[in-house]
Amino acid sequence: MTHPSSSPGGYVRADLDAALPRFSGFRLLGRGGEGAVFIAFDWTRKEDVALKLMRAGEDPTLWERFEREYAILATSRAANLVQVFASGHGQIRVQDGSVQHHFWYTMEICETTLRKVYRGMNLEQRVDLMRQMFDGLAYLHAKNVAHRDIKPANLFLVKGTQLKIGDFGLATVTKVPTSSTGMVSGSPPYLAPERWLGDQASDWRPSDQYAAGVTAFELLSCGSPPLDFNVGTMQAHLSGAVNRLVIPELPRQGLFAVNAVLRRMLAKRPEDRYPDLAECKRELDAALAQDAVTGLVRR
Repeated sequence: MTHPSSSPGGYVRADLDAALPRFSGFRLLGRGGEGAVFIAFDWTRKEDVALKLMRAGEDPTLWERFEREYAILATSRAANLVQVFASGHGQIRVQDGSVQHHFWYTMEICETTLRKVYRGMNLEQRVDLMRQMFDGLAYLHAKNVAHRDIKPANLFLVKGTQLKIGDFGLATVTKVPTSSTGMVSGSPPYLAPERWLGDQASDWRPSDQYAAGVTAFELLSCGSPPLDFNVGTMQAHLSGAVNRLVIPELPRQGLFAVNAVLRRMLAKRPEDRYPDLAECKRELDAALAQDAVTGLVRR
């Protein structure tokens, strides 16, 4: 790890120390938009934690999203969700000299995101992490919570082998209107067809399943997309055929059963997908066995 600068993430270290005396030794992990994530020593817990910090700014919806993200994680304890510890808010000076209100929460330290490392993993590892993603999503959906932005960049690794779903900035309880503007929310390569058509208020769990299908295809294929995005991202989701899956370690394997499961997950209409993630996972496990992809599935 490189030596941290005295102004990590757009903040002067002395100002972080003064505003957040519970923490010390701030080391920047990442930043984006109105927020930053640090590793810091928590004097209350007596251990290093990940500290997520966000400026309240002028937009009240940012504050609401951040509080919702913490609330979902704090009340949804599960092995495949990022674990959070504490939250708070306060005034912090930023690098331009202004003092701004911030919200923060602490969580377990995750080493990296799946997006950065899965291409270097073997098939057994990729299958295991894919199945952990299904477990975490199934847990959320059973609690009537949809993530709304499933993708490899929002899937984190702990100790190299345990997957954690994180970044719940878009998450919401299902069947609650989420946008009054009709604008699309989410990451375009993983966004279900119904969302491109402006449907932002209905149950998002089928859309999570679609995003999980895109992610599963990428994991199994070691990076190939399930659709031809050369025709345009929106058009590919709305009318493009699902590509045939090819697993690099098994280039001549037919994968008829696995392809059938992925095609159903990526169905254009939500009602044509699996009724829930638990059933979807069972079907995918059976398909992996039927196509002799693995005796790798051990759970």
